[in-house]
Amino acid sequence: MTRRLPSFVRTTAFRLTLLSAALFALSSFLILAFVYAASAGAALRRTDAVILDEFAALDRRFEDSGIDGVNRYILQRTVGGSDFLYLLINPNGRVLSGNLNGLPDAQPDNEGWLDFVYGRAPAGEEDEARDSRRARARLVEVGDGYSVFIGVDFEDEDRLIGRMLRAILIASALVIALGIASGVVVSRRFSRRLDAINAVARMVKGGDLSPRAPRNGSGDELDELSSNFNAMLERLEELMQRMRNVGDSIAHDLRSPLTRMRNRMEDALRDDGDRQSRQAALEQALSDSDELLGVFNAILSISRIEAGERRDSFESFDAAPLVTDIGELYEPVCEDSGHSFGMQVEAGLEIRGDKSLVSQAMANMLDNAVKYTPEGGAIQLRLRKCSDGRTEISVTDTGPGIPEADRIRVTQRFVRLEKSRNQPGSGLGLSLVKAIADVHGAALTLDEGAGGVDGHGPGLRIAMIFPADEEKA
Repeated sequence: MTRRLPSFVRTTAFRLTLLSAALFALSSFLILAFVYAASAGAALRRTDAVILDEFAALDRRFEDSGIDGVNRYILQRTVGGSDFLYLLINPNGRVLSGNLNGLPDAQPDNEGWLDFVYGRAPAGEEDEARDSRRARARLVEVGDGYSVFIGVDFEDEDRLIGRMLRAILIASALVIALGIASGVVVSRRFSRRLDAINAVARMVKGGDLSPRAPRNGSGDELDELSSNFNAMLERLEELMQRMRNVGDSIAHDLRSPLTRMRNRMEDALRDDGDRQSRQAALEQALSDSDELLGVFNAILSISRIEAGERRDSFESFDAAPLVTDIGELYEPVCEDSGHSFGMQVEAGLEIRGDKSLVSQAMANMLDNAVKYTPEGGAIQLRLRKCSDGRTEISVTDTGPGIPEADRIRVTQRFVRLEKSRNQPGSGLGLSLVKAIADVHGAALTLDEGAGGVDGHGPGLRIAMIFPADEEKA
C-alpha cells in the first residue's frame, strides 16, 4: 500500500511556493550561468590577446636579429621566470630552447588554438617538475622551417571559473531547498487555518449552526474568507429562525379564518337552517377564502419580487404624477376613517423602477398608517429630493410608532407587534414594502414621525429612498 503524502504537501500553498522557488532557482541559475559564460569567455579572450601580443614581440625580434635573436629572447624570458610557456623548434623537430619538455599531445581547434595540461620543465634550483596545470597556446612558424610555441598558464583563471560554477550550482540548490522549507512552513500554517474552517463547515453540515470560523485579524484572504463564511452562517441562522417563526405565524393566522369557515359551513349544513342563513354562511366562507388567498398571494408576490422577476420592466418615470394619484386615492379613505391627510409633492423627480410595484409599496405604507393611527390623527404622504440627490417617498403618521428595537424585525414576514394577533392582517405589508425597496436598490427607513398631534405620538415615518441617477449608472 502506498504511503499517503502529508496533508500540507497536497495544499495549493505548498505547490505554489514550490513552483515559485523553482522558477526563482531557474531564473537565478540562468543569470549566474550567463555571468559564468561571460566571465569564462572574457578570460579566454584575454589569454588569447596576451599570446598574440607575445607573438608580435617575437616577430619584431625576428625582424631585427633573425632566428638567433628569437632564441636569445626566449632564453632570457625563461631564465627570468616569465609566466609564458615557450618552445623554439628547428626544422628537424628538435627543441632549441624553452621551458617545456616538448610539444603537448593535444589537437588544435579550427583557429589553431589548443588547450593542454603540462608540467613545467625544471629551471634554476628546481629539481622536479611542478604539478600538472592547464594552459592555452598556439604554434606559429618563424623563418625557414622554425616554429615557435607560445602558451599561457590559465590554471588560476580556470580554478576561479570552476569555483564560480560550483557556487552557481550550490546557490541554485540552496534556493530550491529554502523554497521547499518555506513551502512547508507556509503550507502548514495555511493548512491549519483551512482545517479550522473545514471543521466549522462539517459541524454546520451536521446541523449545528452556532460555530464560527476563527479569525486572526490579519485581513488576508483566509481572514476575509472566515469573515464571509461567518456572515453567511449568521444569515443562514437568521433565515432558519425566521422560517420557524413564519411557520408558527402562518399556523396562527390561518387557523382562525379556517376555523370560522368550517363553523359557518357546518352551520349551513344543519337541517334547521333556512335558505337565508345558509346563503349568509356561504358568503362569509367566501370572504374567509378571499382572506386566505390574499395571504398566499402576498407571499407569492414577495417571493417573485425578491427573485427580481419584475426587474426587466424597469424604466425611468416621473414620480410626481404617481404619488399624486395614490394621494388622491387615499385622501377620502383617511377622511372616512377620521384622519387628516396631507400631501407634499416636488415636481420633476425621476426614479427608475416599476410603477405598479412602487404604487403597491405606497399603498401598503398608507394602509399601515390608516390601520394603526388613532382616529383624529394625521397622515402625510411626501415626495422630495434629498440633499445627496436621492429621491424619497415617505408616509408619516401620528400613531403609536414602532420601538427602535423592533423596526428591523417588523419588515420580516408575518411579524406583528400586536401579540394577540386579533386585529385583521397577516404581517406581510411591510415585508412587501421591504422587498419592493430592495429590488429597486432603495433604502427603507423607519423612524419616529412628527408625533404630538392631538395627544397622539410619537408617530412613525416610513421612507423609501431611491438612488440618484449616477448611483444607478
